[in-house]
Amino acid sequence: MKKESIMILIFGATGDLTRRKLIPSLYHLVRKDLLTNCTPIICVGRKDLSRQEFIDRLNIEKFIEAADPEVLERLLARIEYMRFNVTSDTPEDFTASIANIQERYSCADNKLIYLALPTSAFQRTAELISSLGKGQGWRRMVFEKPFGEDLKSAKELNENIRAVLNESEIYRVDHYLGKQLVQNILTLRFGNEIFSGAWQKRAIDHVQITVSETLGVEKRAGYYDKSGAVRDMVQNHLLQLLSFLAMEPPKDDTPDALRDEAVRVLQRLQPLNSDDVVLGQYGEGTLNGEKVAAYQSEDGVADDSVTETFAAIRVYIENDRWQGVPFYLRTGKRMAKRYAEIRIVFQQRRRYLIGSNGDPNMIIIRIQPDTGIALAFNVQTPHDDYKTESVMMDFCHHCHFGPNTPEAYESILRNVLEGDHSLFPRRDWIEASWEYIDRLYEVAQKPKMYAAGCDGPAEAMKLLKSDGREWLTDENIATAPAIKDFR
Repeated sequence: MKKESIMILIFGATGDLTRRKLIPSLYHLVRKDLLTNCTPIICVGRKDLSRQEFIDRLNIEKFIEAADPEVLERLLARIEYMRFNVTSDTPEDFTASIANIQERYSCADNKLIYLALPTSAFQRTAELISSLGKGQGWRRMVFEKPFGEDLKSAKELNENIRAVLNESEIYRVDHYLGKQLVQNILTLRFGNEIFSGAWQKRAIDHVQITVSETLGVEKRAGYYDKSGAVRDMVQNHLLQLLSFLAMEPPKDDTPDALRDEAVRVLQRLQPLNSDDVVLGQYGEGTLNGEKVAAYQSEDGVADDSVTETFAAIRVYIENDRWQGVPFYLRTGKRMAKRYAEIRIVFQQRRRYLIGSNGDPNMIIIRIQPDTGIALAFNVQTPHDDYKTESVMMDFCHHCHFGPNTPEAYESILRNVLEGDHSLFPRRDWIEASWEYIDRLYEVAQKPKMYAAGCDGPAEAMKLLKSDGREWLTDENIATAPAIKDFR
């Protein structure tokens, strides 16, 4: 990575995202000597705080484990706090303050701008940044989701942002794409010939994508009750995973070639029927031995809320590679276990001389909590020519590479610094995903109730059983002790 003199601006710097993710990620970039000495980190917030008061609020020791004092000193030396209200203060005040900092640090015109703000503040902030002028350097603006709440609002947001920024300057963050095992989906597919040839309908029976959470809505009820599981998780995270799994090989190694193929997946999704979608909402139940409240009893949630906290969807893709192969997407809160994984389940065929009792082969991509890739295949049991047993070959990511793999936000910031758009959804992907989600809501029925601490409503289990399949867990593979121990 080429080191350049830049200015990093974080809007909404007094929020949790800055404290928990952005500052720790910047610490690791400093530790790896990836930022020059003339790289100020300007934290912009509405609260009237001194620089030291802001640094005290960061509570760095809590979010950076075993921080190196020397690295920490180098990080803190470059942090500036600027009180600014984007709705009331003037662009002239902002421009003068930035110019003063730029002069003190002798930094170039390159600017990385991170908006840790509500979507409603994006356009106003983009206009404020535009008042700085581009100078001789580059300008890269990073946005957090949500990117709208339906197709109409997503298009309006894109139009408003594009009025002051070029698409090449925009980096839309889906933090899931910063996770190491999500990025490894592409390497697994396109960097290993033993898998790439079988990655199609003649070999694969179906695919399961699961993101299961044990937490409830916590302090996000105000946002979540307007969003729900589909807007919060399916529109971005799960459809991104689907795009990576199902896309055609990019025509070249440019970021836009990769994003072209990701968009084409969403454009080829078949229309949904009501029996393709099951929504759910958690009721009271028991989780890890403790009683938990129902969603409607959570602080900030309406007593009669019909917001979904669970979604299971059967997806088909209309192209030569995947015609007839179902992809099952599932996500939910207050589920029995916390994990995110993908299971590619291969067709099960009777073969001459080896019997018919073998289990289907599977590739299992564990995104969290214990990242890795496993392969389930059949072996013949001793002294019985007609009996096979499913066994597991397991790659443990942290066992091989160590525990210091970059967190998602560190990877995201590094990609922005490098100007690499590969892992950032493009405008047309955002709009295609919302078009699909709008269709989903048109056919979906009212959420079914499920008890906290289970795997979702019974109707979701029937979604696969109606196809002669079932949701798979490690317990479905009898000889997988290594992965069982992880759970």
